Parts: sequence; C-alpha cells; structure tokens
Amino acid sequence: MASAALSVLLVGCLGAGVAHADTAAGTTLYVDDEAAGCNDTGPGSAAEPFCQIQPAADAAVPGDTVRIAGNSTSYAPVTIRSTGTADAPVSFSAAATGDGSPVTVAGPSPATGITFSGAQYVIMTGIRARAARASALAVEDSQHISYSAAFVQNALADDTTAVIAVDGSSSDISLTRLDIDRLSGLDVTSAAGARNITLADDTFDGGGVSAVGTTGIDFAGDTFWTVCGAIGLTDGSSGSVENTVARSYGTTTCSGTQAELTVDATSAPQVTADYNALNPPSTGTDYDWAGTAYATAQAFRTGTGQGAHDLDQTDLTIPGGGLLAEHSPLIDSADSNAPGELSTDIDGHPRVDDPLVPDTGTGHVDRGATEFQDPFAVSGLDMSAGYVGVPVTADARLSNPWSDSLAGLTYTFDFADGTTVTSTTGSATHTYTQTTSSTGVQATVVVNRADGTRIGAADHWERVEPVPDLTSTVGCRGTSPSAPDTAGCSYGIAFDPYAVTSDRITFGDGSSAVSATGTTGTVKHAYAAPGTYTVTQKITDSGGRAATTTTKAAVGAAFVSWGPTRLLDTRYGTGAPKRPVGPGGVVRLKVLGVGGIPASGVTAVTLNVTDAGATAAGYVSVYPDGTARPSASNLNFRAGQDNPNLVTVRVGADGYVDLYNAHGDVNLIADLAGYYTTTPSSDDPDLSNLVTMVPTRVLDTRYGIGARKGEVGPGSTTTVSVPKDVQGDQTVGAVLNVTVTGGTSSGYVTVACDGPTPPTTSTLNYRAGQTVSNLAVPCAYSGIFHIYNSAGHVHLIADLQGIYTDYQKYGDPDYPSGGGPFVATAPTRFLDTRTGMGASAKPLGANGTLTVKLTKVPEGATAVLVNLTGVAPTANTHLTAYGDGTLPTVSNDNLTAGQTRPVLAVVPVGADGSLRIHNALGSVDVVADLEGYYG
Repeated sequence: MASAALSVLLVGCLGAGVAHADTAAGTTLYVDDEAAGCNDTGPGSAAEPFCQIQPAADAAVPGDTVRIAGNSTSYAPVTIRSTGTADAPVSFSAAATGDGSPVTVAGPSPATGITFSGAQYVIMTGIRARAARASALAVEDSQHISYSAAFVQNALADDTTAVIAVDGSSSDISLTRLDIDRLSGLDVTSAAGARNITLADDTFDGGGVSAVGTTGIDFAGDTFWTVCGAIGLTDGSSGSVENTVARSYGTTTCSGTQAELTVDATSAPQVTADYNALNPPSTGTDYDWAGTAYATAQAFRTGTGQGAHDLDQTDLTIPGGGLLAEHSPLIDSADSNAPGELSTDIDGHPRVDDPLVPDTGTGHVDRGATEFQDPFAVSGLDMSAGYVGVPVTADARLSNPWSDSLAGLTYTFDFADGTTVTSTTGSATHTYTQTTSSTGVQATVVVNRADGTRIGAADHWERVEPVPDLTSTVGCRGTSPSAPDTAGCSYGIAFDPYAVTSDRITFGDGSSAVSATGTTGTVKHAYAAPGTYTVTQKITDSGGRAATTTTKAAVGAAFVSWGPTRLLDTRYGTGAPKRPVGPGGVVRLKVLGVGGIPASGVTAVTLNVTDAGATAAGYVSVYPDGTARPSASNLNFRAGQDNPNLVTVRVGADGYVDLYNAHGDVNLIADLAGYYTTTPSSDDPDLSNLVTMVPTRVLDTRYGIGARKGEVGPGSTTTVSVPKDVQGDQTVGAVLNVTVTGGTSSGYVTVACDGPTPPTTSTLNYRAGQTVSNLAVPCAYSGIFHIYNSAGHVHLIADLQGIYTDYQKYGDPDYPSGGGPFVATAPTRFLDTRTGMGASAKPLGANGTLTVKLTKVPEGATAVLVNLTGVAPTANTHLTAYGDGTLPTVSNDNLTAGQTRPVLAVVPVGADGSLRIHNALGSVDVVADLEGYYG
C-alpha cells in the first residue's frame, strides 16, 4: 500500500506538502527468516537478507525501506526506534517474497509484538502484530507514526490491557485500515497527553477505544463490534467522531459503560459527532454525553445539537462481518469531509456512487470501514454440450445490478485444450477435436475492463464425447373413446448437438405431413377410416444427418353396450318374414336405425345369434350385406338343437347384414348386444374402448366364487361384480365367457346390466345336463351385471376376458393396461387343423397347446376377436384361448364328444404376436376365424 493512498496518510499525519517516501533516496533492506542465506549481522540485501526485523530496524536510516517476506512462521517481537524525516521517512512493508503468507510479528507471552519507542516519521504497512497477555502494538514517546493495513490481535489479556496502546508522550499517530481483534477489554487506548491520533477505516472486534486526556483524536469511517461500548472520550479529550458504525455483540457484562459513544462533561465542548450509526446492546444506550444518556439519535440531536445526520438504530441493517448489503442506509450517507476520512476503504477500494441508493451524504462515502462496491461480477460460464467436431458456444454470465455499460469489456475464454479465444461480445465458439476423460476439461473465462483491471472469472467443467446417433421415438394410440377416429402420436428426439432443421410426421393415409416442434411433443390426427396405419417421422439436422422412425397407429370404432334387444326372430316375423330359413337361404337384416342403433356412423354390430328347430345339421355365416359370403362360419348346429353364439359383424354399406344358412330349414334369432361407431354424437350413450386382461373367473356357483355356492333356481337373477382390482373407475361394460353346466331341465340364461326383471332375449340356451358356453358383452356400470336363469336348476360360471371403459387412464397400477378402439375385418380363417392351415394337419391332443402366429393382424394390436370352433372332439373337453404366460384356469369353448361348436372369444395378443389355444381332454380339431382386432 506504499502508493498514492499512503501519501494521503502522510499528508494527514506528517503535514501538508510532504513528499511520498518513494521520492526520497534510500536503501531497501530485506528480511526473510526462512531464506537459506539470512544473516542478522547484515548486509540485509536481497541475496543475504536479515533473518529478523529488529536488526533491519536498527540499521534503517531516513529514506530506507525495509521489505519483509511473508512466511509460515512468525517474526520475533521488534522495537522500532527508527528516526526518519518528513521528507525521508523509514518504511516497513510486506514483500512479495517468501511463501506468500502474511507477515506476522508475535511475542511470547506476555511480550508486546511491535513497539514504537522514540521513533519518528515511520510508516509500517501490512505487518501483523499479535500478543498474549500484552498489547500487540505499543506506541511510546513516538511521533509521526503511520501503521496501516494489518491485522492486530491480543488474547488472554485483562480488561485494562489494550490491543493497541498509545502513551501520553506520543503524537501524530495514524492507525488506519486495521482489523483489531480481542475477546474482551479494549482495542485501543491513548493516555493523557497524547495528541493528534487518527483512527480511520478500522474494524474493532470485541473491544472499544478509550482516550483519556487526548488532544485531537479523530474517528472516521470505523466499524465497531463491541462488548462494552465503542468509544469513550474522557478527561478533557478533544476530536471528532464521524461516519462510524457501532453494533454490540449482546448483553455481556463488563467493567465499563455500555453506551456506544461516551463523552464526559470535560470533553464534550471539544468533541464533534455526526454521520454515525450506533446500535447498542439491549441493556445499553446509544450515547452518554456530558453525563446524560440518550437512547436514540433523535434524542441525542435534540439534547446536544450534535449528530445532525446520525441514524437511529431502527434504521440500521448491519450484516455479519460489517459487510454492507445493497440498499443499506449506510451506503452513500457519510461525510467525505470528516477529519481523517480516507479516499479508500479498509480493503483499499475506492469510494463509489451506488445508483440504487439515494445520496444523503457528501462524496459518495459509505459509513463504516467498508465501501460497498459495484456488484458487477462474472457469475458463471455457460457452455453447450461438448461433442467432437461440433461447435460449442461458451457464454460468460454476468451479474450487473447497477446496469453498468458493457462497452470496452474483453472476455478471454480458455477451452482447456490449448485454445484461447478473446471476445468483446461475452460469447465464443470452439470445436473440440478429441474426447476427454470422464472428468472432462475445465474451461474458464476471465473478464477485464478496457483499462486491464479484472472484473472476475468463472469456470465450467465440460466432458467432450463422440457425437451420438440421430434417433427418435414415436408411439401412437387412440386419444379417447369419444374420438375413436383420432390417434395421438407422441414423439421424442434423442439429444442432438446439431440443430434440427426439419422434423416432419406423416400419418400413412395420404394426408399432408405436419411439422413437429421441439424435441418432444404430441401431434393428433383424425383418420377417415378405421384401420392400422404406418406413421413416419423424418428428421434432418444442421450436421447433414437424417433419421427415419416409424410406428403403427390403430384407429377404429368405440363400443356402445346396447340391449339386449331382439332384432330378428323368423319364428314370429321379427326383422324378416315369418318362416324358417331354407338351405342356402339368406336373411337380409336391417340394423342401422333399428333397435336403438344410430342410422349412420356404425361400423359393426354385436349380435347374439341363435338357431332354433333345425331340420338338419348345418351352419350359419354372418357377413356384411353387399359383400361376398366368406367361407368362415359363425354358428354350427345339429338338427333339433338350439345353439347361440355371439357374433360381431361389419355393417354393409346399405345398413344391412346377411345371415346365410347352409343346410336344412332353421329359424334364426338375433339379439343386439352392442355396436361400434366411429362418429360419436351427443345422442350416443357411454362410448368405450376394450381393455383386455388375463382371463379371470369372477363367478362359479359350484364353489361359491362371486356368489352363493349352489345351483341357481328357475326365474332367479344372480348379481355379479367385476373385482375392484381390475374394473378401474370408469367400467361401463364387460366381456365374459358365460358357461352353464348340470342343468336339471332345458332353459336359457340372459346376461344384462338390468336387474331381476325377466328379459325377452337370451344369451345362452342349454339342455338338461349340458355344459355349454357363449360370449357376452353386457353393460356393467360400476362393474355390476346380472345373469337371469329361465328354468330348472343350473350352475353358472363366468370368466372375465376384458372390460369396456369410457376413460383411458395411463400409469395407474390398479388399472389394466392396453385397450383401444375396434377395427372390424372381413371374417378370415387363419387356423384349421383339418387342412393344416396355421398349424399341423392333425387334431389337437389332450393337454395340448397350439401357438398360432397372427400374421393377418397388424403390429401393435392388443387383442383379437376370434370365432373359435371345436370340431368333433373324441371326449368331453373345453378349449382355452390366451395370449401368453401361464395357462389360465378358465374356458372359452365347452364341447361334448362328437360336437362341433363355435364361440366368440376376445384374446389378448401375446408379446410374440401369437395366441395360444389349449385343449383339455381327448383330441379335437380346431378352427379359428378372425373377426377383427383392437388397437
């Protein structure tokens, strides 16, 4: 600090017009106690320095400078007796040599660290003083002494031993920019007779200052953290107290007064006090002036005329360590003309104007030892991810609350691979040519003003890796049952260090592509017709790379559970002429606009079809009117038997479906169970999509599952609940394979969501002793449905294969996954063990399982609707169809020996794109016809 700032000190303590020490001729003496060639006998050169300060001090003459190296060890106590002159003072300062540690002088207890004794015109800067049970710094019979920029501390001393002690024969003493620390007692004392003492920009930690009979003691810009009060001027002392901040540690008791500023009656006429901010302990007071205590600045001002600009303690915000915070009332509120005030603060920082705080003082000086500086700083370094060959951008992040001009700033970026870039914009671009280790490299930025002064620096650790492949993911599914023709496609682009220049999605139906935005998102598209479409995303980036990703989107129809309602009964002329259907005969059944079915927008209907009174064995095929009759059958029967089967069939363009009878005469009955629509309207009841699951037995009266154990009687209604762990919150329908067994007489059962009212339709017809099954799709609001039995006593079994829900709840562990809209297909045979279609040309044996690849079902289908037929089993048996995993303990098609019987089944698609069919007993040929699939 032997610079322009120091010359100001000399002007104040040595008299106006005194030249700076560096202008006087003199020798530089060196001290370094850890230098290999140090010698206390001289000569004190750089090559052969003194080991201790004392011989250098003894050798110094006017104009000499003693440079002391900072080392890890402390120097021995020193007594300065040097005598300089006003034009050629003797200077002591810390040198930029040694190991870089501070220069510390410490005496063994109870020795004083530094003593000025009979010294004159001495400047000491940056030399720390420490002591135990003694003063760290003593000034005895010395004049024109400047001691600054140091840490001064004593410990274990009694309350009367000060850290710095000035005796009564000393004068013109400048103690500035000091950090004075002790645990109790006083920081500084000056004895009676002392003259012209300046304490400026000092911090006092623990004690205070006591001046007894001292003439001309000036406090300017000091900060006190005290136990027993900050300043005491007694016995006719004179001087000034300005720009000073005092705050107490608390209520610790001590021997002295607890007023922050005490001026006794003999001193008050010769002391001025202003621009101070005092905050005493709770048991003390701000001021004790001429024997009168004043608890506030306002009271002090009124009572004494002093402290015209003092702040009340209620106005103070003094943070820890005395460092100011923005908007503090201490900022720009001090008097720059206060006696002894310096042009820089305790850290050598200049006085600056804070534009965010109104100026209430003079000269933009802050109260206390610290000047709040421009908070403009480099707060960070941001960099884009590092990849080999891809330019990265580095940006210096600035904190600039004062809105300083950025003109003239230079930014030096070091990318830690040997490349340095200087910028005037705060941003730089660089391309790494090789990868780094797992820890990366430490890039840095240094910011300087035009005059070369550094504002600050920041760093950023960056790991440089190979460029990843350009990839994306796309997935589509129906948006909701209320919009069954609309698919929502979610996409995500894996991290790409290059900019994406094009991102186009096409939906596979000939419509125009759409531009996707962002690296993730969802686009929706409404299709004109049900089906499975290929959705394609094509991406290009600024690196010239391209990627194409495809997925399937299935849209179809939503299901409406409706009925049961009888649409056809040739026995009574319902829906067709009143007569049996002859061999090769076709019944055209109008379905659109009939029985509650909308007149348009319906793609398929679900009918429970029953044959009655057949004169010969035969079969029935159900298909869309206006299309070629398929080779697949829906209903197989024997003469004289009544057999039901659930059928889902596409509706012809004219709103009709056809029922073809192959042989003999037979009456046909069709009961509506529901329909599928792609254009829902406000008149539609609950629209729903199918959610499949592992088949689950929810009713078996043989064992008391789902209802009371025992046969149900004639005219009875059994109420069944879908288990809570699978039904979810929005169940509106169920898919059930219903079986009756052990009936005491012939009869029928009807599955419906209605209560015990006897229905006018049937779901399943049975004969005494027969085991027979059929698929049912009743509405099941809140997961409840009913089964009505017409006659005799019979056991009821129901296996849940899926539920219809009007809400797609994703991510709920208590809700079945999957599900989607229905896409009806032309009835297509994909399995026939009689001919070797889809499997070997041989019957399926006992406990045997067929695995059938679903080649005619698009990728992404969750379930298929299959008409499953068992042909001529050699023993009573049952067939179970399932996706994959463990064989479920349920049945789909129950068969007696020699019987050929179809049943409609909803079967989940296995993870391998196959379904499995298991035969329990004997051997049986198996036929399966695809009726549609669920997206």
